[in-house]
Amino acid sequence: MKVKLIELNPLGHNRKVVLEKLPAVLGRSSSSQVLVEDQWVSRRHCQLDEVGGLLVVRDLGSRHGTYVNGMRVAEARLLPDDKLTVGLTSFVASYRGGFRAARPAGCLATDR
Repeated sequence: MKVKLIELNPLGHNRKVVLEKLPAVLGRSSSSQVLVEDQWVSRRHCQLDEVGGLLVVRDLGSRHGTYVNGMRVAEARLLPDDKLTVGLTSFVASYRGGFRAARPAGCLATDR
């Protein structure tokens, strides 16, 4: 699954981060896949992963919490265009599901 995170900046300088591989950690640590320079963000704040073709965010025990659309979450699905907030930094996620629905045996997939 390819995920694009767009950091929302009040000055309009929106940073785009493309994640080709999951899981990915967001945090202040230089070892994080998404470095967030925000004093309210933990070194390993939260993790993004793919579960069943959907993007899932999981808080990693951060002090100030992880929020999806303004609601504090321990773990939650992150749908396209949902707002993910860590510390004072917000992102919007853009992605397409990584898996196709299962087909009954003997059926042929076609592109239309």
